[in-house]
Amino acid sequence: MRYINSIITANVGHEMDNAVLWQLFEPRLAKVQLEKPLSEELRSFVQYCLVGQRTRFMFADDMNEMQDFQSRARLFQTGTEQALDKLAAQIRPMAETAAITFDAVLTTTSTGNLMPGISYRLAARLKGIIRSDSMMLDLGNVGCTGSSKALNLARALNDSFKNILLVAVELPSTLLDATSPRMDIWQGNCTFGDGAAAVWVSSSPNAGEMALALEDLHYSHQAGTGLDLIRWDYRRYYTFALADEKTFNNDVRQFVMNALSATEAGWKNEPRWAIHPAGISLLVRIGRKLGIPTEAMQPSLEHYRRYSNMSSASLLFILKELAAKTPSTAAINLLTMGAGFNVIYGRVRKER
Repeated sequence: MRYINSIITANVGHEMDNAVLWQLFEPRLAKVQLEKPLSEELRSFVQYCLVGQRTRFMFADDMNEMQDFQSRARLFQTGTEQALDKLAAQIRPMAETAAITFDAVLTTTSTGNLMPGISYRLAARLKGIIRSDSMMLDLGNVGCTGSSKALNLARALNDSFKNILLVAVELPSTLLDATSPRMDIWQGNCTFGDGAAAVWVSSSPNAGEMALALEDLHYSHQAGTGLDLIRWDYRRYYTFALADEKTFNNDVRQFVMNALSATEAGWKNEPRWAIHPAGISLLVRIGRKLGIPTEAMQPSLEHYRRYSNMSSASLLFILKELAAKTPSTAAINLLTMGAGFNVIYGRVRKER
């Protein structure tokens, strides 16, 4: 059995609410090359995406700094270095107090690419905590399910890996494209926020500040029919792209329904959920059909209002908050979905 012994989170950049983001986007929408009826439709759509009191943290928001591939790649590197500084400042005292070093470091990101990877950059900050013989592995292009996949990998490693460090760094603000005429690109512009998180996983329930037993992780992908639902598009840089809204909603609803139906025995009587904050209204409808209480969505809704969608980092933020309020012996269900198209259901149980 593997246990989550600590979850560390870090904000990257500065806080920005919907109203300020609209002020940033409005003059750029006016320059998008579209006929007037389509231009007005796009403008209304962006306003709709920014309805309500919602914030996010953004490292990159100056469009003048994101003119080409080189400048965006440099922003991702700079933002990642800042995120790792914040995480390392919390990881070192945690590890020193517990008198541990890490046997493996697993990192994930979907919003940039670095070589040497994130694991090596973190190791340079944590000399003595991450050893020279620690296993280093960087997972890329895994989308919003990245942290779930890293947990699943940690769970599968053999017993020689006693202490494992998982790290998610996501900087979607470096992908902003305010010149596109496409609604799905603008939906991405409005949806995401930046953040980073780290998780200490060990084979001991007595280590660290908590013990969340990794009871189950159930992976389901639809690569045969779901490749186009979420994917990269390309202009000056990478951008998030989606299938058309109707196809996306219908297919995602069915994929999530299938995955949850297959795992119903595990979650049916457990009221606590950490759900990746994507398509919340869609998930609420699915929850009603499957008998998941609306209250189960609240931790994810609260996270989305504060941080927006932080890709693979979001689940860890939500789980940290939820674990602090969960009594011992109770379980927390985990649900993430993302490109592939894949859905991952998991369950952790709080032992202390």
